[in-house]
Amino acid sequence: MSWNGCPTHSVTPLSKKVQPIKLAIVIALWVVALWRLPAAIRIPRQRPLWTAFACIAVADTIGRPEVKAVLFEPTGINNLATLFKHTLGIGGSTAILFFVIAMAKPSFLRWGRPLLYVGAAAGTALLTTFFAHMPRPTEVENIFEASLGHAAGTGYCLVFLGYLTAAMTIASTLFWSYGQRAAGTALRIGLRLLGAGTMFGALYTTWRIAHMLTRLLGGEFIVSDQAAQTIADLVEYTAIALIVLGNSVPALGVLTRSITYRRALREVRPLWATLTEVAPGVVLERPLGRSSRLQLHRCLIEVWDVALILRAYVSTDLVARAGNEAEALGLSSEETSRLAEAMWLQAARLAVLQGAEPNSDANIEADADQETDFDREVRKVLGLARAIRDPRAEAFARRHQEQPA
Repeated sequence: MSWNGCPTHSVTPLSKKVQPIKLAIVIALWVVALWRLPAAIRIPRQRPLWTAFACIAVADTIGRPEVKAVLFEPTGINNLATLFKHTLGIGGSTAILFFVIAMAKPSFLRWGRPLLYVGAAAGTALLTTFFAHMPRPTEVENIFEASLGHAAGTGYCLVFLGYLTAAMTIASTLFWSYGQRAAGTALRIGLRLLGAGTMFGALYTTWRIAHMLTRLLGGEFIVSDQAAQTIADLVEYTAIALIVLGNSVPALGVLTRSITYRRALREVRPLWATLTEVAPGVVLERPLGRSSRLQLHRCLIEVWDVALILRAYVSTDLVARAGNEAEALGLSSEETSRLAEAMWLQAARLAVLQGAEPNSDANIEADADQETDFDREVRKVLGLARAIRDPRAEAFARRHQEQPA
């Protein structure tokens, strides 16, 4: 029974079936919170999102019956866990606002930060006030159902739901807006999923508000109370799942790129070793740390630096012959370019090893076709790394080793 004598439907076959879902959500939230903790410690701008997940994870944890029995039942205050849970919900939604505003509208934080703090504090104070004045004769599992038709209980719920509706609506708008212009596919997908998740969060709270207000005014809702509760649960779980997924996709994108760059670094290393053997002076000694992207970036720079040096050891005519021979093989345009480059690089390398002097007629200049897109540049050097091992490049170099210039 609810506090006003109306029956509730919290313990139903359906609610029993969703218990594993609730537990899975709690576990997923804790996994994300713990996963993001190191980044939150190192990077200040990551702390609001970590705070949001930590608040939601703790809130869902203290809502578990076994946790309430240990932490809150000894106080003798009915539904004290619910107050803590909803207070954390306000804190988590505020943290999400901090995160998305700092990302999408950073100028707003200069004057909006105090406003967010004041709003959260006012919402918490109002929530606590309603909680203190609402009759709570028994502990109930679902305060929204128990408060149906009850003025003070509905007031308490509307404070919490209203705050979440405003926060989730603003967050959803900003996530979608920023997601349209964000760099990187994974980041755009993640932001859109976060936008969808916060949109479902706003739908969840709006649905709850409409249900509670209808019952408070004595009307009949569009569906039964039990169906309304089921729909609310499904929308809430969908919102949380989308938010967790949206948080994970960009991180998985970073992980995927890191693995890709590390694999590329391994493939480029033989090319780098082959070229820097004849020009060791281009190799920088200062370590770069563990970032595979930075290591690969340095490797690419050193490869092109050596290529520029070696260009002085081959004539313009030899470079043209390399291009003609590569073109005659019927390869794709990209493969032809890389093989031609590998041919004259191998010829120049052998010339240096034989003690040749730089060629006076070589037209030495930076590659005008050099890419500014890092990933395209990586693909270009990977193609060169494969071509440099091609027997046809080595054969070309041997045929011209007595004509280094």
